[in-house]
Amino acid sequence: MKLAKIIVMLLMVMVTTTSFAARGRYDDTYDQGSMGSAGSSSKFYLGAGLGSMKTDIPTISANALAWSLYAGTAINRNLAIEVAYTNLGSTDLGASQYLKGTTYSLNLVGNIPVTQIVSMFAKFGFANTGVYVETSGAAGTTYSNAAPTIGLGVMINAGKKTDVRIAYDNYKFILSNTSPTYNADITSISLIYKF
Repeated sequence: MKLAKIIVMLLMVMVTTTSFAARGRYDDTYDQGSMGSAGSSSKFYLGAGLGSMKTDIPTISANALAWSLYAGTAINRNLAIEVAYTNLGSTDLGASQYLKGTTYSLNLVGNIPVTQIVSMFAKFGFANTGVYVETSGAAGTTYSNAAPTIGLGVMINAGKKTDVRIAYDNYKFILSNTSPTYNADITSISLIYKF
């Protein structure tokens, strides 16, 4: 149900931004650059994002502030390889316990241009997510989990060298060696600079 709401939101953003292209923000002679964006012929890009992380741990209702850094290179107009570091923020587990997490991922990014300035993308990759469970007055413990990761979103061209990305990403993590696998769902907005 949550994923359906995110998809609807992304589609609404796509429809809204399509009107800008209809007004001729860029003419028909634009240079088709990396990942289908207008104005840049570079294949390498860097991005930084800020967002909100929500887990499906039953006792947690609050969201944590998450941020990410990533770098990618376009294979062609519709495909790129991307590496990312994501900080999952700090979450209060109750009983004087706190959860802090980070993840490193390698992703294949598929891109479908919708207009000259708007495209939709999907990511599939592999992530190593480590969480640190800290208890007040005691040493914390780190747990690591390697699992597939997915993401999807909308990318809007903001200029010859920049794109804006609105995304949903999912990472898996564990809280102990015997715990079930939990989800870290991140909704974010990021700025991409193309070289």
